[in-house]
Amino acid sequence: MFTVATECGGRSRIGGGHRRAARRPEQPGLPVPGPEELLAIAEGMALNARRWPGLVDLSTRSWEILASSETFEAWVIGWPPGGAIELHDHGDSAGAVVVAGGELVETLVAEQTDGSVTTTSRTMEEGTSWTMSRRYVHDVVNLSSAAAVSVHVYAPRLTSMTHYRIDGGLLVAEGSVHYRLGHVVP
Repeated sequence: MFTVATECGGRSRIGGGHRRAARRPEQPGLPVPGPEELLAIAEGMALNARRWPGLVDLSTRSWEILASSETFEAWVIGWPPGGAIELHDHGDSAGAVVVAGGELVETLVAEQTDGSVTTTSRTMEEGTSWTMSRRYVHDVVNLSSAAAVSVHVYAPRLTSMTHYRIDGGLLVAEGSVHYRLGHVVP
């Protein structure tokens, strides 16, 4: 089942309530940050994200890892006008996103009880933040004429993304990409 966040309005937070940090089954001693902790990390990093050196003169969507630990990973993503990523999930990772500059449009996918899916799009202005549960399916695009910057924090660290298409009202997986510290691995 896919879940979607609900907007709390304007430039405020979107998504779930407070939860304690969960424990990863494969490493029971390491607490994985919960949604509120991920959001706090993303908000803190968003303060300086617009000045990240790799995001100058963007011609394509670009990303770099800001921080990585055993329990989470933080990315900054630069979005030139027209920059986009197609429908995808974040594997077993939950996450939080903050739009640090510019404006992005997110399309969310929600699965219905009959297996069909619906989509909802929303504009995310600078300062907007939201959390994402595991297997959250969405796409993101910069439809404005100016570049945008966002900060994404994932826990546990992002190790895969599955890309999708909608065919006949159903969500169809097209393939997965695996990552290690921000780099695609075979």
